[in-house]
Amino acid sequence: MRGSAWRWVGVLAVAGALTGCGFYGPQPGTSTAYQLTCCTKADIEQTWRPGTTVGLHWIVETSSRTTVNPTHRVTITSKLLGPYDDVASLKSSKPATHTVNGSVTTFDDRRPPPTESLVATFVLPHDLQPGLYRLDFTSDFGDGSSAGGSSIVRVGTP
Repeated sequence: MRGSAWRWVGVLAVAGALTGCGFYGPQPGTSTAYQLTCCTKADIEQTWRPGTTVGLHWIVETSSRTTVNPTHRVTITSKLLGPYDDVASLKSSKPATHTVNGSVTTFDDRRPPPTESLVATFVLPHDLQPGLYRLDFTSDFGDGSSAGGSSIVRVGTP
């Protein structure tokens, strides 16, 4: 073969390899993702009372995502840490003396969460000390990534 013929064979081989790599394999798609964020304003602004059960109402948000292999199972945990005398000590590295864990919320982020899963429940002990508490919440996406946040709530007297 002459030089130009070999050149065309090479060009066709490279083009075939690139085309084959580009068309096979998973292709990204667009889907609706559901996520839960904390919480209704009423949940945070109310005074929580020792010896009661408090519901933390999650807020559903949606977004579009483009991905080949989206996360599907999301687990949200929440806990109450305190008491603290003031906001400055709450935000410091001072350790909490009490921790109250909320119920765990798990959902599939491809489907709207069922209504009953939109509330995390805290059973507050009768001897829970009054003061300010940090409410921490974390979403674990099951793929090694997570996101979280916190709010401040007030625990009063029974």
